[in-house]
Amino acid sequence: MTATDAVTQRIEYGPPPPEREPDRESGRESGHGLFAKLRGHVDLLLNAGSLIATTLITSVFGFAYWWVAARTAPAEAVGQASAAVSAMTLIGTIGMFGMGTMLISDLPRLRGPKWALISTCLLVAGGAATVGGVIYVALAHFAVPELREALGGVPGTALLVVGIALNAMTLVLDEALVGLLQGPLQLMRNAWFSVIKLVLLGALALSPFAMTGSSLLLTWVAGIVLSTAVLGRALRRRRMIDTLRPRMALLRGRGRATFDHNLLNLATYLPRAALPLVVTAVLSAEANASFYTAFMVLSFLAMVPANIALTLFAVASGDKAALRSKVRVGLLLALGGGVPASLLVMYLAEPIMSVFGESYATTAGSALAILALTYVPFVFHHFFLAISRVKGRVREAGIFSLFAGATELLAAWYGGTTGGLDDLVTYVAIVMAVEAVLVAPIVLKVVFGRTSERADFVSTTSLTLHERAWLPLEYIRTIGPVYGVTVEGMRNALIGLHAADPTHRAVSRLDRSGARWEHLSAEAFRTYVQEAVTDLGDWSIDFDEMTRRLQAEPRGHHPVRVVIGAGYVALKVSHAYGDAGPVNTLLHELVQAAYERRPAVIKPSKRHRTALLKALWKTFGISPAKWLQGLSFAKPPVHETPAMRPWAPNLTVRTARSGRVLGQMRRWRDDYAPGVTTSAITFAAFTAALADLGFNPDLSGATFLADGRRYLDKDVSIDSNFCMGPYLSPPSLLDPLAIHQTLKAELATGRILGMMFLREAKMLVAGSPGMPGPYPREVTTRPRPRLTFSNQGRHDMLSDLPWTVEPAWRMNLSVPTLNGPEGITLTTSEMNGVLHLEAVFHASTYDPALIARALELVCLDPAGLIMATR
Repeated sequence: MTATDAVTQRIEYGPPPPEREPDRESGRESGHGLFAKLRGHVDLLLNAGSLIATTLITSVFGFAYWWVAARTAPAEAVGQASAAVSAMTLIGTIGMFGMGTMLISDLPRLRGPKWALISTCLLVAGGAATVGGVIYVALAHFAVPELREALGGVPGTALLVVGIALNAMTLVLDEALVGLLQGPLQLMRNAWFSVIKLVLLGALALSPFAMTGSSLLLTWVAGIVLSTAVLGRALRRRRMIDTLRPRMALLRGRGRATFDHNLLNLATYLPRAALPLVVTAVLSAEANASFYTAFMVLSFLAMVPANIALTLFAVASGDKAALRSKVRVGLLLALGGGVPASLLVMYLAEPIMSVFGESYATTAGSALAILALTYVPFVFHHFFLAISRVKGRVREAGIFSLFAGATELLAAWYGGTTGGLDDLVTYVAIVMAVEAVLVAPIVLKVVFGRTSERADFVSTTSLTLHERAWLPLEYIRTIGPVYGVTVEGMRNALIGLHAADPTHRAVSRLDRSGARWEHLSAEAFRTYVQEAVTDLGDWSIDFDEMTRRLQAEPRGHHPVRVVIGAGYVALKVSHAYGDAGPVNTLLHELVQAAYERRPAVIKPSKRHRTALLKALWKTFGISPAKWLQGLSFAKPPVHETPAMRPWAPNLTVRTARSGRVLGQMRRWRDDYAPGVTTSAITFAAFTAALADLGFNPDLSGATFLADGRRYLDKDVSIDSNFCMGPYLSPPSLLDPLAIHQTLKAELATGRILGMMFLREAKMLVAGSPGMPGPYPREVTTRPRPRLTFSNQGRHDMLSDLPWTVEPAWRMNLSVPTLNGPEGITLTTSEMNGVLHLEAVFHASTYDPALIARALELVCLDPAGLIMATR
């Protein structure tokens, strides 16, 4: 085989290691003003807001439910139902057994299937709550006659036990959604629950059937079931559920953490729940009625810091580096909005209590004013709990809360026995103030603590939305062999680039959690570049080893990671930095500068933050029809779930290149498909090769990566990433003409701009991840290749690099570092008349030898592959 014949190469990678946490606090805000400070905390604001909205909705609809029940059902039925609901709430909360809080802690860091752990915790919580429900029923039957009468017979008793189990499971499910940072989904479930049970109550009131405590309880249980069904449909529609198969083994090693979280939950919940009992015991039931009403007003106010702190725990559990900035913003919201509200409640205490009756204002007006002063202690206590959970100090916080809760109860008892209600709440407020003094330093240390590295950064620049969209992804460019490129030369080239432009993204630090470019001082960058560029030896390794090592490294803070050895240069580049165009410009300049022993020079590019909006206006204008077409696009079909087998990722690459095949393609095109691009021919030939080798690829469609710069004005240059991958369904993936015409028609619509716009609009609302999601642990027993095609065009700009071999022997790899279990990504490029192909897939799914054979067939006889399918 001559130098111009097809050449195949082999690269294998093992399962990727867990992504590492960013190694330092990264919560510096860019810009000025409140909006600039809050812009990077959409995840905190959205999910905390969802929890607060849940509390408001459930409170309003709960009031409406009991108002309707009181006016349509007998008092006995309402009493039985309220007792049952109280039992459901109390036992369900205890039955959670810390599972919900453990999920909030572990889900953001979990690399495996998240829903397997969630379903396991739901099963455990449901089982624990069922046991608790049976114990409650037994005590009611044999020890408390009043509760026995409230059970409502055998059907009502069975329904109550079921309701207790379901309530515990949905409480855990809601907290799991918070852990997934899907607060709007738990808001949706609770909203449906509130509406459904109220509608069912109305239907029950209009029906000819008698209303009993059991029938009222049935509306609650039905509301839980139906609202969960609505949530399940939404989760399936969004493809968020990986597997619902419980696996008890997932709880192994989590027992201690779960116990600690449960201890902390109970130590926080039970003392406050027992306060009304203490008031009743030491004062009277009438005094407790007033106290309970006042305490509920305070609790309604305190839900703001409680929900913010819970969301803070969920957000920072997956990104501890962001703890400081999240605590700052959380305190700003909790204190900035809550303190004026608490002062207003204190000032209007008697009018507020008079809403419930004049006796309430007389008995508990002063008590509410005193309780309003405990808002700030509530804030610091909740934030202390969240910080303790994030930092893994759950048991210490639980022990503290246990003693604090016991002290509050003792203070209430002492105040009630030596005085009246005002004295009782005064002593409780004093204890809470002391608690705040004890925990405030821990919270304030997080807020005002400084790191020694802070002086290393001279400024920051926030990522644009299209940079944030690609932040979880990266790819590797490997070229060679080249002459005279050394590690020191590459480091000096980068140091020179930094000296000329410290804000250039290639010489900045990538803050994944804060979505910022952090610009280093000259001294800090000289240290930083030592890690960014490393030497893997002279001639002891090959480019396979270089690419493998870069692939094995977890995603970190280097936007550009360089390794050099054996005459090859490999760059792992964050997609937030750029796509093929900007990366090739960077690669060319760095290699050339390192070879010539000079600083790298890359002209700064203007950051066009409104480029997408201008392109949308230019493409769609004021035409509603164009906008409708541009914002509607095809999605991959939902396949039926087949039989599955265990699976682990094993990302692998096979490559091929040929100096003859482009000429063959062009001759075949002139004869059979004039005007068709060589990339369309390559895509069709590769699909045909897979089919010929028995892979049975999914021919219903494929993902085609396309550059959006074609829609911009000529004077607008995007130096980052401006691509999109629409899913298209050509009439045949085996026909180059069909692929070409489908791509051409798709690009004519400008629909990829609409896809980019919707993606960035979603990020503005829901935030964006800095890391990719975990791989699943199962794959179908009969996988079918789901194809992705990427054409990087001509790389002839690299022609003048100091190559040591002729074009046919040059290595020019573009290797993505992520793919689905059944995915195969084909990347094509041309350089000096040579076609370069890279297929990225998982060796744990497909046979690498057969994929290599498919590439070889494309390079040897693409026309034969295509003609054989006709």
